[in-house]
Amino acid sequence: TSAIDGMTRQPEIAQQLFTAMLIGMALIEALCIYTLVVTLVIDVTALFLARKDLIAAADGAALAGAEALDEEQIYTDGVSAGPLPLDPAAAEEAARDYLAQVGAGEQVPGLAVEVRATTTSVTVRLTGIVELPFVSDVTPGAAGGVPVTASATASTQVVSG
Repeated sequence: TSAIDGMTRQPEIAQQLFTAMLIGMALIEALCIYTLVVTLVIDVTALFLARKDLIAAADGAALAGAEALDEEQIYTDGVSAGPLPLDPAAAEEAARDYLAQVGAGEQVPGLAVEVRATTTSVTVRLTGIVELPFVSDVTPGAAGGVPVTASATASTQVVSG
């Protein structure tokens, strides 16, 4: 309003004041757009880092499970080319122990763990809820967080060389 008052008092500088007002409004608009972009980048980065942590935890758990060899079968039947036999129950237990050891449930709230072990491979699937720093506060649909899933499979293989 002070710019409009200045225009009415001094009509000869109206063009200069109008130009200054336009520049000011453009700067405010640009600031809003930059703030929106930075907010989205921060939220996407939080989502990416949470997924990266889940992938690392799933990989580690699958590898830990793949180390649970069925030693009795190996000693009885010997080792041949192909996958080494796993003990599915021990593999699942090893994968879950690994996740507990690294505190995967503390990193991502509401972590759901699914471990499937066969005699040849271990698959670990982790699903958690990631709270986004900004969007969760502003968008009602994202208020509960965004679900993120990661999975990994590991198997054993005899390598001759």
